[in-house]
Amino acid sequence: MFLDEDREALVKAELTKQTLVDTQARMGMMLDLMPMGLLIHTRQGIIFGNQEASRLLQVPQDQVVGRHFLDFLQTQVDEAAQQMEEAFEGQISEISTEADIRTAEGAVRTIKLIAGALPWDGNPVVQLLLQDITDLKTIQNALHRLTITDELTGAFNRRHAFSVANRFFNSTHPSPHALAVAVLDIDHFKRVNDTYGHAAGDIALKTLSQTVRELISTPQLDGATFARVGGEEFLLLLPDMESDAVIAACEHVRCAVEQQPIVTASGVFHATVSIGVALRRPTDGSFDSMFSNADRALYRAKESGRNRVCIDEESPGSLQRSTATE
Repeated sequence: MFLDEDREALVKAELTKQTLVDTQARMGMMLDLMPMGLLIHTRQGIIFGNQEASRLLQVPQDQVVGRHFLDFLQTQVDEAAQQMEEAFEGQISEISTEADIRTAEGAVRTIKLIAGALPWDGNPVVQLLLQDITDLKTIQNALHRLTITDELTGAFNRRHAFSVANRFFNSTHPSPHALAVAVLDIDHFKRVNDTYGHAAGDIALKTLSQTVRELISTPQLDGATFARVGGEEFLLLLPDMESDAVIAACEHVRCAVEQQPIVTASGVFHATVSIGVALRRPTDGSFDSMFSNADRALYRAKESGRNRVCIDEESPGSLQRSTATE
């Protein structure tokens, strides 16, 4: 009788064990069908990852276990760690974390992380949901780029440039080298259009933009903003530079534009620019005032012969001179 009971208990235990194994296998299959990456994570490391998580991390599914999710992050490590810790403590995070992960093959993907606690006996366990938003961010960035750039030249547009300039203006104290703005205008641009055609004029604008954008990509002009603000008029915003450095940078731009050939179907020619510069005055109440001062200096540059740099006469530290190639 006792032997029969023991045998029956063993059979039931084996059935229970097999049922648990089958349930885990079925759950694993269900979790693998999820369109989002799922990691089951203890404080020490990952104890389960579904197929989508394996794809995102580019690690074989059986090798995900034992790794720590934070080791995959390239950005927002502190934010993700805090979100995970809140989940371990049973808190519900209202804000997800967007971060870049570096995969095992070196590629970078952008993910949205959602963390939540799991009802688990023993050590705290959380689930991490990983949504791949790389393509979405690429589209968002491209759309944002379209809203802030000039379609023809690739330079920033007027609205974005003034937005950046106003932020600089409002975040800095008036000082001799807090902020400078230069206004550039292609000399005799109407003559270019009349002589070579409007298509050539467009090429001239694009060539100028490319030339200046390459110049300001150097470490010396890191932080500069270049924008097209009118037909043939451009703006160069130069923050945190003293007057001598501002004039030198603008003179560098003037020379580079003058030396750059403009290649069109109608022929090859060169263009020059006149540049007006203004440094922030203690009395300037807004960036618009600075821009007007630079525009007035541009007018002086044109009136005094073009192809030169003139600084606003009342700017702090004004050199009271213009630079030009005679």
